Amino acid sequence: MRVQIEHGNLKHTIEGEPEQVLKAINQYISEIYPAYDVASRLVYNPDYLSLLEETSTFVNLTLEGQPILLRSDLSTDEAAGAILLAMQIAFKLGKRTSDEAQVEEIARVIGKAQKTVQNTLTEMSKAGIVERVGKGSYRLSLAGTREVQETLKTLRDVGNEDSGGNREPDK
Repeated sequence: MRVQIEHGNLKHTIEGEPEQVLKAINQYISEIYPAYDVASRLVYNPDYLSLLEETSTFVNLTLEGQPILLRSDLSTDEAAGAILLAMQIAFKLGKRTSDEAQVEEIARVIGKAQKTVQNTLTEMSKAGIVERVGKGSYRLSLAGTREVQETLKTLRDVGNEDSGGNREPDK
């Protein structure tokens, strides 16, 4: 990948693998614009490649961008959030034409009743985690992306503690 940045009289070219180029762009901009560095710490801007890595213990994607839930022990809201996050990632990576999902699709993937999923998505919508974008169609809000990311990170960390023998199992 090759990217050329032009701003006023400044020109800077960056070449390499996509992940390296994105990091180099971020570094370049933060050096040129110190306020950007401060602002980037305050503004949540998801890194979808990192999110894909972080969520891979919970959800995988098929080549067509369809999510596959890997954990059956998640609550309905955790599972629905993970699926919607996977769909958002697939959309951002060009594997799906949209980041929204129908209730029926989510219910099928997570193995829950449609009514249960509908009720859960309604509550998640009231909390600002998901947005209803049409009849029976939902997607994660930006705040929801952050919330699901943090929830999955916590679940993964707790799972790692459990497998490391650092905690006693619940009775």
